[in-house]
Amino acid sequence: MNFLVSNNPELFNQYCTALLENGEYQLLSNFSELLWRAATAKKGLVLLDPKVDGFPGLSGITNLKRSNQSINILLLSSELTIEDELSALAAGAAGCCGPNLLPEKIRQIFATVADGGVWISSAALPNLLQRLKRLENLTNTNKPQKENGIQQDEIASLTPREQEIVDLVAKGGSNKIIARELNISDRTVKSHLSIIFKKLNVNDRLQLALLANKKRGA
Repeated sequence: MNFLVSNNPELFNQYCTALLENGEYQLLSNFSELLWRAATAKKGLVLLDPKVDGFPGLSGITNLKRSNQSINILLLSSELTIEDELSALAAGAAGCCGPNLLPEKIRQIFATVADGGVWISSAALPNLLQRLKRLENLTNTNKPQKENGIQQDEIASLTPREQEIVDLVAKGGSNKIIARELNISDRTVKSHLSIIFKKLNVNDRLQLALLANKKRGA
């Protein structure tokens, strides 16, 4: 069961079609109702407007995940700062969605989180990578890094252009930045990324960036 938790008609109009394609969903008007309904729901997606009645902030996301680990939570807001995004991920959200997203982009986000990935803005990605890298360095200082060996070998087997794109993604570059850096179109960048994801068996650019940064530190 999926949930759209908001009193904003614009959010309903923007997301209802994609939600219907994803299966059944319920439209809820307050956080308290979501909390008890989600506790007994099976695996699903929660689209949460932080302005909804009764939402207590990040603690609400944490409590929601504790009540049901099988649900994925997306915050819907145009007012989140980079720190807000990172805090939401730390609390258990699968991502944050801004306004005016095209239907295809919404479907892509839904597919990414359904596959276990997270969705984060290109502005927040470099900050997240830095924090994760610092955490990994602290926890694995004396630990041999043998994980993802096959994937790392596959990175080396990518074409020179694909490796350039992987390096720029690892630095947190958006599609527009990568396109400008390599003097190619945004569409070409997207096409390369789709091929790279399939070759390396990763779900999204965040997983790709983490893999590439881990290879650098190996």
